[in-house]
Amino acid sequence: MRLRAALFVASIVLSLLLNVPGGMAQGGPGEMRVKSDVSITGATSLDGSGSVEVSFTGEAAESLRLLIMNKFDSGNQILDAEEVKEFMQGISYAIVGRIFWGMKIDTATDFSTKSDEYIVEHSEGLVSTNLASTSPISFTVGFEGSGSGSTKDILLAQGAFDTFGYAVSNASGYDYQGTFVVQAKATNYGFCSLTTPQVDAGKLTAVRFPWGEILWYNFRGVAGGGLVTSERITYESFSVMESQLIGFIVLFIGCLLILRFPGKRFDKYEKLHPRKFRKYAKPLLVVRLSAYILTAVLIILYLFPYLFSFVSPDALLYSAYLYFIVPAAVILEMFFSRIIYDKASLSIPEESVIEVKQAVVEPAEGEGEMLCKICYMPIEAGLDLFQCSCGLTMHVGCAEKAQNCPACGEPVVQLRTRSIQCRACGETFLYSGDEDAYSIQCSKCGAFQEDIKSGKNYLVVDSNPRNAFMMIRAMGLSNRPAMCLTTSFPGKVRSDYNLTDVAIKWFSDSTTDIDNLNPKDLEVDAMETVSTFLMTTKEAGVLVDGLETLIELNGFDKVLAFIKKINDLASTHGSTILLSLDKTKVTPEQYRAISAEFSEIHEYQ
Repeated sequence: MRLRAALFVASIVLSLLLNVPGGMAQGGPGEMRVKSDVSITGATSLDGSGSVEVSFTGEAAESLRLLIMNKFDSGNQILDAEEVKEFMQGISYAIVGRIFWGMKIDTATDFSTKSDEYIVEHSEGLVSTNLASTSPISFTVGFEGSGSGSTKDILLAQGAFDTFGYAVSNASGYDYQGTFVVQAKATNYGFCSLTTPQVDAGKLTAVRFPWGEILWYNFRGVAGGGLVTSERITYESFSVMESQLIGFIVLFIGCLLILRFPGKRFDKYEKLHPRKFRKYAKPLLVVRLSAYILTAVLIILYLFPYLFSFVSPDALLYSAYLYFIVPAAVILEMFFSRIIYDKASLSIPEESVIEVKQAVVEPAEGEGEMLCKICYMPIEAGLDLFQCSCGLTMHVGCAEKAQNCPACGEPVVQLRTRSIQCRACGETFLYSGDEDAYSIQCSKCGAFQEDIKSGKNYLVVDSNPRNAFMMIRAMGLSNRPAMCLTTSFPGKVRSDYNLTDVAIKWFSDSTTDIDNLNPKDLEVDAMETVSTFLMTTKEAGVLVDGLETLIELNGFDKVLAFIKKINDLASTHGSTILLSLDKTKVTPEQYRAISAEFSEIHEYQ
């Protein structure tokens, strides 16, 4: 009894020295710090858990230690683990039912069941200390909480002080006043959002993810009379304006489109090159870099919603802003890549002679001596020479032995089989003899040797559709609108026959491309495409390839009806229909029925 009375008197004296009325120590130099790590895990409600470390330094720690000792010390003036356990259990009792981060705390750490070692590990400056100690005090308490409602204001610094300042006061009798520091981390999982910040003295930062966000809040101010600050943030169970998932979907689609533009533009740019120059076409680095930079900027804007907090603490980059920024970035990259590649296409080299076939030409009179680039012997005037499309000259005999051009590697077989005099420039040149006259092109001036007449329909009968494709290519090069309907892959057709000026429609079951036609819907899909093309163009040409496959899919009668309709339509509009047919793939009766629909037949079988 005497010892307790002595301790009580000592506390009164010390409290007078600290100018604390009523025996309650008030905060002097030092600070109170609340450091929390909270996880919000409710999908549609404000549920979660967390841990909080409360610490005091300086004279604030000394004042708190004195009051803890007054209330819990057994009389030896040294706090042991059991006495500290009582204090910490008092903190747990006090925070249950309080509001922290918008959640009502349902349960807190039950220190009464914890070991002395646990108390030592989760506290500092309490166990084994006495009144002479000046070390800081800290302790850690965990909790689980829950909340309801689709929208709720979360008090930031004020909520921390109201909960844990009250708990300390309730457990020890210490009403803290002085510097108050908050260091909070809140991890938000699910569809809920933390929006509409109202921050003045504090600072908010965050990282946004598709499955939620991690938010950090820091504050330093003065606590006195129960009031700290009115800083807050709003919890919403789901917000279209600040939905991490919707924002990510918009971001992903936008970045995918942006990164595809350089490749798509380069493909078009490459196809603009003459065939022999395509290997020199290179992707433009500036276009690729622009796509990477725009993608990186969009990702940064998505990940860091408080990127512009240096302008204003309330500056939150909502996910809804990306709904406008991302499409704008896509449009910007689309036009930028188009402009840059269009500008680069102006520098594409042009060929003075359009290459269709390797051709043997005779040197003009007085042309002078030339050297064969294979045997390096002179090619005497008056003798035939072979000139590759790349410009390399050689003896006809040397070219026949070499079979391939030593410069460009192009095949030079089927050389001197037939000669022809160009009807335009009068020059004589040699060709293989396998080409249709409508696809032969002068190696000097580029003129075609036969005109494909408007209003006439041509049937090209051959196991190899090359001559038919050369005829439609000739129409395209003659500035006549041309289109090809084929069952072969368009990329291979365009590459094999160099159809740079011919539109290609692919008979395919795939619906992923606007240039695809349903091979089983000739009466609607294919007919509508052909009729629209012929009615909107003048003196156009249409090639239909792969007739055998169409017959197999639709039956002969439907295919024949389709041929009759497009032939009649072409005659009405002064256009031309070309049909490629392998005679061995149809019956004699079918061949006769098809032949009857065409005004001119070129048969090679």
